[in-house]
Amino acid sequence: MPEVENQPNRSESLGARILLLDHDEARGEIFRSLLRNLDCRVRSVTMREDAEAVLASRDWDVVFCEIPFARMILPKMAQRIPVVLLAGYAELGEAQRMVAEQKAFGCLPTPIRSEKALQMLRTALLAHPLKRPENPGDDATDSKDISIGSVSVTASIVRHFDRIIGESAPMQELYRQIEKVSSSDMTVLILGESGTGKELVAKAIHSAGNRSNKPFIPVNCASLPENLLESELFGYVKGAFTGAVHNKDGLFVAANGGTLFLDEIGSIPMPTQMALLRVLQEREVRPVGSTQTIPVDVRVVAATNEDVEKLKDEGRLRPDLFYRISAFTLRIPPLRERGDDISLLEKAFLRGFTPEGGPPLQLSSDAAAALRAHEWHGNIRELFHALERGATLSEGGVIRQKDLSPEFQNIPGTTIPLPPPTKADGKFMTLRAYQRLCERGYLQQVLDSQGGDKEKTAKLLGISVATLYRKLSEL
Repeated sequence: MPEVENQPNRSESLGARILLLDHDEARGEIFRSLLRNLDCRVRSVTMREDAEAVLASRDWDVVFCEIPFARMILPKMAQRIPVVLLAGYAELGEAQRMVAEQKAFGCLPTPIRSEKALQMLRTALLAHPLKRPENPGDDATDSKDISIGSVSVTASIVRHFDRIIGESAPMQELYRQIEKVSSSDMTVLILGESGTGKELVAKAIHSAGNRSNKPFIPVNCASLPENLLESELFGYVKGAFTGAVHNKDGLFVAANGGTLFLDEIGSIPMPTQMALLRVLQEREVRPVGSTQTIPVDVRVVAATNEDVEKLKDEGRLRPDLFYRISAFTLRIPPLRERGDDISLLEKAFLRGFTPEGGPPLQLSSDAAAALRAHEWHGNIRELFHALERGATLSEGGVIRQKDLSPEFQNIPGTTIPLPPPTKADGKFMTLRAYQRLCERGYLQQVLDSQGGDKEKTAKLLGISVATLYRKLSEL
């Protein structure tokens, strides 16, 4: 287990893109946390079969890897990227030979000391200056706070995940599915609760595919009156109805060659559903009032926050249309199922809310605890607005619990009595020892409040179950 006794100076920013090849997930989590304090983008891979694909997916500034990974990747590296080896006692001899033969940049014995790891990183970056594209817009991670987890994705996927934040296991699976479907022209149905980011996922599918240079047109079907939806989608000709004083192309024609995103598909009236089914099957539209058809080449991505089986049973969604649009179905996990991502989202939102030239916004301990204990039925949208309100009412760059909306006040378990900072002999503890003692008490209190359920406890705390087990073993 790595020891992180000396945290880095938060004012320092390295901005490097780090790849960590390490089977130890717990060590990887601590390592990622350490490097993110220096504004590094860190990607962790635990499976050797994924390593080569991830390594080739983009330009990395430094690679930290275990010896088993090194044996596989170093012969193909040609010294393109500085590789720092992570070696246990039994592997030190082999690691030192790799460094001596200039196959690797350096070696860190495990367990890893944070000071040594940071010193090695700075040395590697001095020897190999950061690689950046000439056009900053070509690399979303240069200006966006994103993390795509331990999943093999292509370079195009990385470039266009610029607004999707998360690295929890459910999000990793979502990234895998987006990568698979983006290269095809299949119709996609996105399922997810309100506020989970269905339109962002639709944009990622469009941007990562071969239609990325063509239009992406979103339409919320629930926001259009029934009598206007069909003419908006398919267009109309002059004289088709009162007020139709000229021909107008519909959204299918406007999206020709690109992607049409139909949100709230369950709100489309039955007659329009039949017309939509025909467009999907025949790949042509007939404007309202016209006898002529117009060929279109449009990829349709649909979405709903409702239960599609219930929509079918209630007769609100045609079964034949459902089977047509659900050729590939994606489910976006709600925020309560991805507690590990809450801290990443908070960091990204707070950075955006920080006034120019002002102090970086931070959460007080009671505000952070209240956010962790919340169930987030409104998902990411609710988190965004909670932090937006808190940022508006904050003082001195700190968002307090009282700055949050009423539903975050008086949450059980968010206030705990602090233990005395002295030992039995009356001597004061070190700060690190006292922090551990406070953390120990809080972990145990939340675990007890959940009846010993470790999965629920981990979600409330915003950490992985593996991290919870590790911390409990240290109690």
